[in-house]
Amino acid sequence: MDDRAAGQLLPESPATPTQELVLVENVTKTFDYKDALKNISFAVPAGQICGLLGPNGAGKTTLFRLMMGILKATEGHIAIDGLDAFDDRVEVKRRIGFLPDEPVFYSYLTGREHLKLSAAMHGLDAEETFSRMEPLIARLRLADDIDNYAEDYSRGMKKKLGLLLAMLHQPRLLVLDEPTNGLDVESTHLFYSLIHDTAAQGVTVLFSTHLMDHVARLCTHAVVIQGGQLAAKGTLDELRALTGKDDLEEIFLALTARPAQA
Repeated sequence: MDDRAAGQLLPESPATPTQELVLVENVTKTFDYKDALKNISFAVPAGQICGLLGPNGAGKTTLFRLMMGILKATEGHIAIDGLDAFDDRVEVKRRIGFLPDEPVFYSYLTGREHLKLSAAMHGLDAEETFSRMEPLIARLRLADDIDNYAEDYSRGMKKKLGLLLAMLHQPRLLVLDEPTNGLDVESTHLFYSLIHDTAAQGVTVLFSTHLMDHVARLCTHAVVIQGGQLAAKGTLDELRALTGKDDLEEIFLALTARPAQA
């Protein structure tokens, strides 16, 4: 089966680039009198792929946790599809598929059982949902292991299962925290091929990564944060114009060396 055909999991819906699916306005998050994020503002247009870039400790994971309603912003506001990320977090979670950097599973459940349990938690028919997911399971090369216990999965297999769980309920937004950490070259290619095809079906994707070549190939937009503050935002061409550099790795190094925007 053709990889792209196998990935047609989500209903077709036209991308609307002018609509802001993710809106972050003047967000500050303070822990113990220290600002993990300070006055961050940016938007992600619907149907686009946006890279969230920054050095380790820049605040990327904190920002993702705010979007998921796990944390509440000290100041400012985050809207997902027009809903408040914290106040409307139950409904927001129905519209977001989240893949953490280190997904955690029940060791005594198989991959299949995890998918069926998640389907039931989303109010979906478990058997019908698993049947709908089977082409995607095959595309991610997980079919031979789907009935094995999660405790026996490698790190890469856990990432694949985590991505399946993130996509299971057909979200409007995928939030992926370092999605290819620990993956081999083939699995990384499968992940990013799927992300590309998913966005082509109208799903918005926001992901963090340290792999600049993948950002250059996949992303339409990028947000760069440094020390919890915004360093730059915009299309890749706008970032090139801002720094006067063409290579994305050089752009990243230039932006993270600059004083963050006020």
